[in-house]
Amino acid sequence: MIIIGASGAAGWILSGSIRERPRQLRSLQAALSRLETEISCSMTFLPEALQELGRLTAPPVNRLFADAAELLLLGDLSIQEAWRQAVLKAREYLVLTRDDEQILLDLGDNLGISHREDQSRHLRLARNALSQQEAEAQRAEEQLVRLYSALGWAAGGALVLIMA
Repeated sequence: MIIIGASGAAGWILSGSIRERPRQLRSLQAALSRLETEISCSMTFLPEALQELGRLTAPPVNRLFADAAELLLLGDLSIQEAWRQAVLKAREYLVLTRDDEQILLDLGDNLGISHREDQSRHLRLARNALSQQEAEAQRAEEQLVRLYSALGWAAGGALVLIMA
């Protein structure tokens, strides 16, 4: 019974990242919307806006913005390079696919290099692309969470039968 329970729990744990990705993508979209407001309406400088997002955004997504702000405030990196490093570091704590990362990296290539309206446009494009990724992640969640959970239980049952 312990083996079956442990493998069932393992399947449930593996499905956790699949459940987490849509939530993180929604959080990223909300943060980018707030960043657009900060840049276009409040006319906040990008390092301060990123710092503010680091405080206001839900964990673990807030770390992306806090890391980017910290790198910028150290003063040696361009906005694009600081953002790129923060996105690559986010692999440690965010559940993002390569496509999700690429959307964020493409956004970083356009931050701070043009007028507010153009930055707003790029932020909207990134949000729209992340929204499509979220819809795809939700479809995957509906299918794969049950599959991983069932596979965990089935693997435990198979292991018990093999051991018997």
